[in-house]
Amino acid sequence: MKKIVNAVFHRMLEDRRLLIHTIFPYFIQKEEFSRILFVGCKWYTSTYGTLFRNKDYCTLDSDPRQRRHGAKRHITDLIENINRHFGENELDVIICNGVFGWGLNDRAQIEKAFEGCFNSLRAGGVFILGWNDIPKRRPMHPGQSRALRLFKSYNFPPLDAAEYLTKTRNRHTYSFYCKP
Repeated sequence: MKKIVNAVFHRMLEDRRLLIHTIFPYFIQKEEFSRILFVGCKWYTSTYGTLFRNKDYCTLDSDPRQRRHGAKRHITDLIENINRHFGENELDVIICNGVFGWGLNDRAQIEKAFEGCFNSLRAGGVFILGWNDIPKRRPMHPGQSRALRLFKSYNFPPLDAAEYLTKTRNRHTYSFYCKP
């Protein structure tokens, strides 16, 4: 089994490698980012909690079956209901990866979710949207979101970019935002 797991991670796509080896370490090392919400759980997210073991790390996924792949503090709900679980200015970082276009598809739901993320973040908090820039998985371009305009672009230091397109078949893109 260990060989299978190692083989899977060895063949990890660039977007997942970037998340684990560049994005996560930046927030793990920074003390000012201690309250972190990761949205979207699958089998390959099961180990993320160990990476964030010294942080207040929480996960959220709408599918109750994904609880086993989440953090000790896991919430089963839709991201558009984030404000039911977190107060205003409560979180330092929200990482929403692989949800936009994979269940979060309706424009009204998208706006409610992004506005809820904005409200839940503290001033200076960071929102990371991981999304696939292909028509089949892009319900709209994130730049068209009214709620995302509440944020300002965040130049993520390790990449020196506010948006980063990976060289993957699905054109997985990370967009970085900050609450002013």
